[in-house]
Amino acid sequence: MTSKIAPEILKQKTPFLLWVLLVLALAVKILYLKSSMGGPFYDPLLLDPKYYHQWALRLVGGQWDTGVFYGLPLYPYFLALCYKVSDNSLLFVKSFQIALGMGTLFLIYKIGCKLRDVKVGLLAVFFAGIYGPLFFNETVLIAETLSLPLYALSFLCVLRFIDEINFKNAIFLGLAAGLATLTKAGILLFMTLFFIYLFFCTLGKKGKLSAVLVCLLFYFGILAPVTIHNFVRGQDHVFLTSHAGFNFYIGNNSQSQGVFVAPEGTGSNVEAQIADSRQVAEEEMGRPLKPSEISNFWAQKAWSFIRGNPRQFAELCGRKLALFFDSREISDVDDYQFGAKINEFLQIPWMNFAVLGPLVFMGFVSLMRQPGYRVVTFAWIGTYLVGLVSFFVTARYRLPLLPVFFPLAAMGVLDLWENLKKFSLINSLLLLAALAGGIVVSRMELVHTDWSRNYINAGDALLEKRDTLAAKDFYKQALEIDPYSGKANLAMGLVLTREGSYDEAKDYYVRAIDIDPENSQAFNNLGLWYDRKGEADSAEKYFLKAIELKPNSSQAHNNLGMVYGKRGDNEKALKEFELSLALNPNSARANTNLGLILRRAGQTEEARRLWERALEIDPEFNEAKKALELI
Repeated sequence: MTSKIAPEILKQKTPFLLWVLLVLALAVKILYLKSSMGGPFYDPLLLDPKYYHQWALRLVGGQWDTGVFYGLPLYPYFLALCYKVSDNSLLFVKSFQIALGMGTLFLIYKIGCKLRDVKVGLLAVFFAGIYGPLFFNETVLIAETLSLPLYALSFLCVLRFIDEINFKNAIFLGLAAGLATLTKAGILLFMTLFFIYLFFCTLGKKGKLSAVLVCLLFYFGILAPVTIHNFVRGQDHVFLTSHAGFNFYIGNNSQSQGVFVAPEGTGSNVEAQIADSRQVAEEEMGRPLKPSEISNFWAQKAWSFIRGNPRQFAELCGRKLALFFDSREISDVDDYQFGAKINEFLQIPWMNFAVLGPLVFMGFVSLMRQPGYRVVTFAWIGTYLVGLVSFFVTARYRLPLLPVFFPLAAMGVLDLWENLKKFSLINSLLLLAALAGGIVVSRMELVHTDWSRNYINAGDALLEKRDTLAAKDFYKQALEIDPYSGKANLAMGLVLTREGSYDEAKDYYVRAIDIDPENSQAFNNLGLWYDRKGEADSAEKYFLKAIELKPNSSQAHNNLGMVYGKRGDNEKALKEFELSLALNPNSARANTNLGLILRRAGQTEEARRLWERALEIDPEFNEAKKALELI
């Protein structure tokens, strides 16, 4: 089954052919970047990209992290460094991520050569160069853009460390794997088992055992600063991040479908998850909780579900495994398939997981008959899948495995071709059976694609850019797909409010509440509608309902404070503005409103400080500019 060594003539041409493939891949990546610039998702305005973007900007502005890390910190710190050297250039960041992607392609070539031969390496690079989801995600501000090269480098270092256990290879592996873990912790289980295995294999071999211990030292040495930060700056015992328990619950509860679905009472963006998961946990426990306690609260709820429903849990794990190999790009951030609806470049039939997935199944068969690295390769893939199946599945979570999947797919294709040429019926049928099995698994479609959500996200991004006309068009399409979407009705109400069509907007807010009586934002917006009409009592009622549904809503507390301020009830207004600011210190509006109340109380200098702070947050915030003109 093992392919023969490439002919001498191919060996001589390999460097040139590799460079050709890399140049072509670079051209594809640059053309896609150019084509995406006018799209609604080019700027990091929503979900994880927005979270990382804002985190990086705070770091650039000197606001160093003082609490426990909620997410793994390496990517936002990398992003901050890029912003620092490029004067906050988003184009520079995306270009640099493309450069990292080119490095990943070279590492894929090296992995292919290591697993089999030059032909596998070259074919793997070809697959990677035309793989649509790869160049698509390389321009998105997500941690996986850094995971890809680091996971590829780590796997290559693992293979070299197996070949020769020495101090040089130990240091490289420890550093690469440590950095990879700080972008995505899916490698942690593999490294733990790998160290245990190597420890017992090298007992009594002093030199090799020392190299293993050095690797262990460098690996955990990279992770240690994060743990120390959490203890010193966050005053809590958290190994890496505090979001593991909540994510574990998202993937393991009675309503779990295997993909990301925000639990009842929590939002879908990162900021809402942080605030809402804390609120729910503290309300149930009846006391303030540390981040580790919040994580443990949600983890215990997940374990309770698992212990009480072992069969459902087993079925859920199988479902997640199948979803991992789904031919579609199941998204929770930018959606590749939806991108093809708004970007002509993505309408080209690029290679995707519908093709790669079944080829990888064929590669599994090839790998089983391949001596050398099959055990460690299966362990690398298997431990990552165990970690992923323990939580939930999205397409971007399989990106770190692509540097191994491309060479496996190449091995499968080349083995099939060689066996067909030799008329090796049994081996050919075995490979074709694996291919057929991969096709069946990848097309099970265990979850449906919610296109309305993608149209809403596009509209939200355009609304952030103040392009209300284009946003409105996307919201209309979302409502055509799902007229009973509470989010779409709320979004249409928002865009109509921006247009000044207040009465029409009210109808959509009312409809959103009819569809979802727990829609805090719709109640808040209705409160604003009544406030604009001068009906303070009704506005107060709706703001209070919004706060009842979501006590950590900075916006609702601010709006309620405005009602009290207009009435002249400065004490109540002061309390609401302080609550709003405590929930969101980076709200220019809350800073400005609190300053106005303090000025009424004669605290002019404190008011000035708040208005200046509001302009630091948003230099174009006119209310703060007008307030400063008062003194």
